[in-house]
Amino acid sequence: MAITTYILMAAASLLPALATSAGRCFREKDLISFSLFSLCGIWEVTMISAFFQADYMMALLYKYGQSIRSYHSYICVASLLGCLLVSLMLSLTVRYMKKQHALKWIIGVFALFLFAILIIGICISLVTGVSLDQGFFAACCGVMGAVGVAWGLTYKEICVIGNIYLEAGICLLSALWLTWSTIKAYGRNRTRQHCLLMSLGLLYGMIYLFVFLLICKHYSMPMEKAFDLCYHELLMLASDWNTTYNNVNYLIFILLFLVLTVGNILAAKCLSSISYKNTSDNIHA
Repeated sequence: MAITTYILMAAASLLPALATSAGRCFREKDLISFSLFSLCGIWEVTMISAFFQADYMMALLYKYGQSIRSYHSYICVASLLGCLLVSLMLSLTVRYMKKQHALKWIIGVFALFLFAILIIGICISLVTGVSLDQGFFAACCGVMGAVGVAWGLTYKEICVIGNIYLEAGICLLSALWLTWSTIKAYGRNRTRQHCLLMSLGLLYGMIYLFVFLLICKHYSMPMEKAFDLCYHELLMLASDWNTTYNNVNYLIFILLFLVLTVGNILAAKCLSSISYKNTSDNIHA
């Protein structure tokens, strides 16, 4: 466990630098960099806090990670290495980020987060001899459990909050941003085409809002029961789609979430840039 202690100390040593950088960004009113540094610091604190609850994490991984055992020290090392990887790369790049490319950096940080989890999953797979799919799923369970431990939540509670409500809420916000972009486009160019586009945007946002309310109503129960209900529904989907429970999780909570959210954001930014271009062309004409 000596190497784990060294990595833990290295991770903790970054916290003052991250806090100082976040404070400087706040004073300079660089809110994008401030947000990223703050998120990075929260990520480190989360993983360090979870380290001291490693026995609880192992129990979670044993229960939800397909009976993977005997890698107490390895999962700690892999988690802290992933923490250092994200923190160091973000610290080295965030100060050089141009504000007009903020969205690309945010997407890149999220991709880096998934990469860190993949590294943890590979470590689990190599150490325990299980498949990469099982190792990656166990790593996801471990990260969710770590976040729950750091914020005083159980595994089931953090899964319901993060995977159901938070992801659905982020998708809704991205759709509403796209809707707002169509409204702004119509405000700048009051043509029939833009009126139709705004109508479609309003309908699109209302569909997302309706689905979000349906999800909230469907899981309006104690979080333990909501988790069990979602678990059984995912098992049913896996049976209907002739695939595994793990793959259904990947398809819904990673792939579908990313496609909808990133697609809405990119469409909104593309619409905004086109509308501004058309407006400037009309002014020059």
